[in-house]
Amino acid sequence: MLFQYMTLAGLAFGAFAGLVALFRPTAIANTLRLQPIPGKAGGFAEFRATFGGVFFMIHITAFIAVLHLPPFLGAVIVLPVAMGWFGAALARLASMVLDTAENGNGGINRYWVTLEVFIGTLILSTALQLTAGT
Repeated sequence: MLFQYMTLAGLAFGAFAGLVALFRPTAIANTLRLQPIPGKAGGFAEFRATFGGVFFMIHITAFIAVLHLPPFLGAVIVLPVAMGWFGAALARLASMVLDTAENGNGGINRYWVTLEVFIGTLILSTALQLTAGT
């Protein structure tokens, strides 16, 4: 049961991040150090859609599935969500190596990698428990 709560906590974090992006796109833009291009329409729609709608719906759907499906099916559903977080961390690590001129010494990326691995691990914890046989 503890592992299921860990999974639900990670999914809730992702859903919450999506809601913030959906209703406060400026907050996400500032946090991610991304800005819409002045004079070009559509920038905030991207924050709301991609960082908001997609994040929220993927995470809340997996959250509901974990609550209502048998543990094995819930673990199967959360696997791609967790892999998305790990993929983000991997891509950020690649950026830290390949984009050193743009990133400097990695700066805030080190913290983002840690957060992404942590959230991915939380989400994956139910699946890890099942594979461990406990």
